[in-house]
Amino acid sequence: MSHPPETSRQSVTMPDTFPVVTEGLSADTSRLSDEERDRGSRQALLAQLPARAAAALVVGVVQLAILYALPGRGDVLQLAGVTAVYLVLVVLCAALVRARAQVGSTAVTAVLALDLAFVFIVTAVSTSPAHYERALFGTMIVIHVANFYFGRRQAWRVVVMGFIGYIVLTLAASARGLPVDRVEEIWTLGIGLLGTLLIVAQAGHVRRRLHTIVTLFERAEQGDFSHTYDEEGDQRHDAITRVGRAYNRVRTQLASMVLSDSLTGCLNRRGFEQALAREISRASRAGTELALLVLDLDHFKMVNDTHGHPAGDEVLRAAGRLLLQTARVGDIVARVGGEEFAVLLPTTGVDGGLHFASRLCDLVRAHPFSIAAHAPPIRVTTSIGVAAVAPRNTRESGGDGAVLARHADMALYAAKRTGRDRARQWDPELDIMPRTSGAPDVGDMIPLGLA
Repeated sequence: MSHPPETSRQSVTMPDTFPVVTEGLSADTSRLSDEERDRGSRQALLAQLPARAAAALVVGVVQLAILYALPGRGDVLQLAGVTAVYLVLVVLCAALVRARAQVGSTAVTAVLALDLAFVFIVTAVSTSPAHYERALFGTMIVIHVANFYFGRRQAWRVVVMGFIGYIVLTLAASARGLPVDRVEEIWTLGIGLLGTLLIVAQAGHVRRRLHTIVTLFERAEQGDFSHTYDEEGDQRHDAITRVGRAYNRVRTQLASMVLSDSLTGCLNRRGFEQALAREISRASRAGTELALLVLDLDHFKMVNDTHGHPAGDEVLRAAGRLLLQTARVGDIVARVGGEEFAVLLPTTGVDGGLHFASRLCDLVRAHPFSIAAHAPPIRVTTSIGVAAVAPRNTRESGGDGAVLARHADMALYAAKRTGRDRARQWDPELDIMPRTSGAPDVGDMIPLGLA
């Protein structure tokens, strides 16, 4: 497929050359890997164990003070013993967690079960059956900790263990001959279950949405701005929604700063690699052609040595502007090295790419490059390598971007070796041509091959 004629081309701005995919990242993003989850569980447990010990100590001291002030409400020695045993087990858990690099879900469940056991035993030895709902309040606290720090699966385990524990607590009281109003206990259990379900559902939703925000920023840290926060799918309109909207507002500006070259206004190398991978994938799905041009300004080192690096910057700035003005909307222009540029031409075959490359050689050769306010303009030429992937190749091999980049590099090398100021397309014979005679100057070539 040939490249469109000159009349169909227009000035291209940075966002047009690199359109950011507007795919929304919903709250149901991919789960953490088991290894990441286990490392996070270890960190959370280490941070929580001192708080567990402090909370148990406070509960034990307060309850002991109540028992001393109001005798007959419970067994002081049993309460003191339960609190002491729990504190010892918390210290042992801390030592075991510190000795491991990761903590699996079974260990986390065991720690949460220990918390529940403390809640129910303290309730049994220090409270009458009329106030057993305190055990449900304690259970809800453990459920909240499990859901927020360890995920919904652990929270549901605590729900099951907690409500089994409450049933055992009331049955044990009844077996000891203590007064238990079973109807009231059933109502208490039902209301507690309903409240727990609401807590787990709400907290789980918040946790997933927070993970979505974290994932967006982690991808942004790697230079990937292809996803947005799914505002339409988020109807909560709370603080998390406002953070997601703020990210969407600054995403384009962040992408421009991270993925563009400040000197020329083109994409930088990172932006180009992302664009190449995206266009290769798009061509593979659609079965269309894709051409890649790699340009190198000839003898650019002489420009810097003769006129100075500020003059060289002016030449690069003008070359980038010329490429952006010549490209069409949808073409991708990048500066991938010192004086090396790359242009991706979607839906364009090797013939159209070679035609466009020849036209670029003419435009650069004819362009007066201004280097200073009162200095005469200079003339620069460019060498261009052209390679393309055909529809059958993109379907069969996935259109390997590294292969396309290597072929364009080899064609550029051939253009320089055969005299510069010209365009060459890749052909299989270039793979076996020796790279000795007529080699370009050191610094002329900046390999574009991708890892």
